[in-house]
Amino acid sequence: MENSERLVILTTPSRNDGVRLQVERAVQTHGKNRDLLLKQMPHMETALQTLRDGTADLLAMSAFDWQKHDVTGLSIAGLLSRKEPTWVLVADDKPEYLEQGALVMCDHELLRRQMRRMRPDVVLESLEQTVKRLDASQAVADLDEEDIWPWVEEQRLQGHLSGFIVPRAIHAGHRMKGRRHTLGLQRNQNESNRERFIPPPLHGFTLLVCRQGFPKGSVREMLDPSAELAYRLEAALLESLDPSLQPIVGAYIEQRKISTILKKASEEGDEALLNSLVDPNKRRGAYKSGPRVEMMIEVLNAEGTITAACERMVLPENSHMGMVNLLKEFMDLLDVMTTDHEATKRNVRGMPDSFMEPKPRLMNLDD
Repeated sequence: MENSERLVILTTPSRNDGVRLQVERAVQTHGKNRDLLLKQMPHMETALQTLRDGTADLLAMSAFDWQKHDVTGLSIAGLLSRKEPTWVLVADDKPEYLEQGALVMCDHELLRRQMRRMRPDVVLESLEQTVKRLDASQAVADLDEEDIWPWVEEQRLQGHLSGFIVPRAIHAGHRMKGRRHTLGLQRNQNESNRERFIPPPLHGFTLLVCRQGFPKGSVREMLDPSAELAYRLEAALLESLDPSLQPIVGAYIEQRKISTILKKASEEGDEALLNSLVDPNKRRGAYKSGPRVEMMIEVLNAEGTITAACERMVLPENSHMGMVNLLKEFMDLLDVMTTDHEATKRNVRGMPDSFMEPKPRLMNLDD
C-alpha cells in the first residue's frame, strides 16, 4: 500500500437507497492502494455534524439526502459510479405473465402509471392500502423501518399480493427470496407488451460530500466524472420542473460510448438514431468520435394510456444546453397536449372541416 494520509469516510446504516453497500465496495476496492477507513454514524444528522467538526474527511449520501438536509458549508467532492436506477417488480412471474387482475403493491405514482400503461388490468395499491386491506395497521406500526419490506415480502409469499414494485436497492438490501424483474429503460423487442420504464430522477447516485476546501484531487481515482455530469443535469432538470410535475415525471441522463449506442441502435433497428449519428462516407463510422450524453424524459396521464416524452443526444460539451432544449421541447409538448383547443376559422388547404372544430385536450395529468 502506498504511504498516504488516512481518509475517514462516514456512512450511515442502510437507508434503502443503496449508498451504504456501494461505499463499502468502493472502500474495499480502493482501500487496497491507500489508507481508507469507513466509519458508521447512527444517523445522517450526526454524520453531517461529525464532518463539520473535522473528525472525518468525507460523507457518503444519496442525492435525496443532499436535498433534504442542511448542507451549509459543505460541497460535493464527486460521485461514485452510478448504480442501476431502474425499479424492479418482485414477483414469481415477469410483468407480462402476471395473472389477469393481479394485485401489485406500488407506492410511487410514476411507476403506477407506467405499470398501467403496460398492464391496464393489473390492480395497483399503495402500502397504506395493503396494510388496511390486511387489517395489519397495528402489526406494521410496531415494525422498525427496516422491517417493513421483509413484511411486504412475507405477504407476497402468503399469497396476499402477486408482487410489489420497489427501487432496486431495496430488493438488494433485504436479500429477498422473490425473483427480481427489472422494469428497464429499453423496450423489450421480444415482448410485444413490454414498455420501457424511465425511472424517477436522481436514483442510483452516491455523493461523496466534504468540507469546503477539501482537496478533491486526493480522491480522484474513486470518482466517476460521467456520473457527476449526469447528476448535475438531472438535478437541474428536476429543479426546473413545476412541483406538481416532479412526482410523476420520469427522467434519465447518462453518458455512453458511441460504440455502445450504435450497437444498441443496430440491434433494435433504430434507423432514425443511426442516420443521425452515422456518417455514410465513413463506412458506418460516427460523424464525430467520443461519448454522447443521452437524455430522456416522460410523463403519463393517470390511466397510463397517453404518454408525453422527449429524447435528445448531445456531445458532453453541449450537455447543459442540450438539457435546456430538451426541457423546453418537453414543456411545449406538454402544454399542447394538456390544453383544450378552441374552434378556429382558419382554413388550411388539404385539411378536413373537422380540423377547424374545437377539440378537448389530449391528456389530463390529474387523477
